[in-house]
Amino acid sequence: MYKRRLRGWSQHVDFMLLDNLCVFVSILIAFLIVEKEGVLVSRSFWRLVLEAILVNQVVMIILDTYHSVLHHTPWDEMVRLLGQTGHVVLVLLVLRLLSQSSGTDLPKIALYAIPMYVLFCYIMRQAYKSFLKKKHHILNRHKLLIALEAKQIPTVIPRMIRSNYGSYRFIGIAVMGDHPSEEEAAEKLQSLADRFPEVVTIPVVANTRTLEQYLTNNWVDEVYLDVPPKADLPVELINNLMRMGITIHTALTNLDDLESRHKNVEWICGHLTITTSLGYITGRDLFLKRLMDIVGGFIGSLFTVILTIPVGLAIFLSDPGPIFFKQTRIGENGKKFQMYKFRSMYLDAEARKQQLAVQTGQKEMLMFKMEHDPRIIGQKQLRNGKWKKGVGGWIRDLSLDEFPQFFNVLKGDMSLVGTRPPTVDEWERYEPFHRSRMSTRPGITGLWQVSGRSKIRDFDTVVRLDREYIENWSLRQDIHILFKTVWIVLTRQGAM
Repeated sequence: MYKRRLRGWSQHVDFMLLDNLCVFVSILIAFLIVEKEGVLVSRSFWRLVLEAILVNQVVMIILDTYHSVLHHTPWDEMVRLLGQTGHVVLVLLVLRLLSQSSGTDLPKIALYAIPMYVLFCYIMRQAYKSFLKKKHHILNRHKLLIALEAKQIPTVIPRMIRSNYGSYRFIGIAVMGDHPSEEEAAEKLQSLADRFPEVVTIPVVANTRTLEQYLTNNWVDEVYLDVPPKADLPVELINNLMRMGITIHTALTNLDDLESRHKNVEWICGHLTITTSLGYITGRDLFLKRLMDIVGGFIGSLFTVILTIPVGLAIFLSDPGPIFFKQTRIGENGKKFQMYKFRSMYLDAEARKQQLAVQTGQKEMLMFKMEHDPRIIGQKQLRNGKWKKGVGGWIRDLSLDEFPQFFNVLKGDMSLVGTRPPTVDEWERYEPFHRSRMSTRPGITGLWQVSGRSKIRDFDTVVRLDREYIENWSLRQDIHILFKTVWIVLTRQGAM
């Protein structure tokens, strides 16, 4: 029976348990140094241990610390460990400030515990990875037979060798096709020997006609069957191997030409399908992202309520009228929604947009941006040619106009991090390639904003950054963008 490999953080439970053991040992030693006695009966000790382990576990899952852990370089491991430690310390500090607890010399304990944890955990990770790699090479390697056509050997075999990491022992190659040539396969293998010495240990053991007989007489755990482009799937062969109890991995290489690097096998309405998409998110990550949106949206909405009085008063005194601006925008997959902002422009701004687009040569452009926009409240040009910034300009510089969008986040129309939602007229002029940027929920901030904000004027660059965000999405990236957004807003980088 084939044991399917775990995915996500659950496949690294062993690392996480050892990591939390390092937390316990570090805090224990720190308490012994500071308190000297009565540690194991101290309520403060056990409270700190439980808090630290719980927070550490959550941080490891959210940051996906152990993703591809066996492939981390020593330097990359240290960077990840320091980042994880920093987040844990920050959360624990906030918890302590909120609880206002006392009774132990926490600063002194932290001074000892943090360096010890970093040292213990780094040594643990390196030693355990070394043990696992050695164990894989000696004990746990499954015997894998590779079945493919001879012409595929120069491309398929090097890729499999590079990506194996000791999980499998390649016991041989079966040459497939209508006219299999074992001699040709052996020659192509030999041509790879200079770059991949491992191929000398991979013999050609069978062909299409003799494969079943070979598997009957030899012990094989699994078979990797590579189906070349335009070739028919050998259903009868797969069924025969299944009857023998052998696990078959069928690689559909004709799907390699698809641009998407996210491909998943799913059952859709009773049919087995290969699902391809620009981006991919698990149910767990979707839940965590929405949870982060709800928490952030709630906090942001409270700030919006507080800001409404001073900002609203400044807007009304400068240009009497509504202090909020509501506009139809395009959300995920073309869905329309009403986006809210503090009004930073005069009431006739939308009517003047087309005229200004013509004047500035942006009529055919898919994103309207103007350095000194006369529609902004209080913005005007002085006699000396310089521009005076008014209330609207300051609101936009400090991104205060964006705060009401936290209500959109709570409603579920938007996310904290995503792609900026276009207006309806912009969306209607999009090319098919441009529409890919709205295959995810729009956000208050995103990769484009932290990569240059209003300095980026080329729309194709905006689309490229948005696609890059969607293709490489992770919670870790979202958190990084949020922190970077705060810094950019405070320093007013790229403001217009």
